[in-house]
Amino acid sequence: MTLAEVQESAMELSSSERAELLDWLWDGLQPRGVLELQERWAAEAEERIDAVDRGDLQTVDGPTAFEELRRSSGA
Repeated sequence: MTLAEVQESAMELSSSERAELLDWLWDGLQPRGVLELQERWAAEAEERIDAVDRGDLQTVDGPTAFEELRRSSGA
């Protein structure tokens, strides 16, 4: 199958199928270590979101965080 044939076939897919194909192709270009690191960060992010939802992790809004940083740096 030629590249042109693959492209033509891909355009026959639904939008969601093309998006899935795009993700698959993109992942195939990444070195294995990068994908593993992305998966670990995604899992960490999910754990943090769950902790916030449970009330186990205190959050600070952006303006408050920046003000605290300015105060702590003496700026």
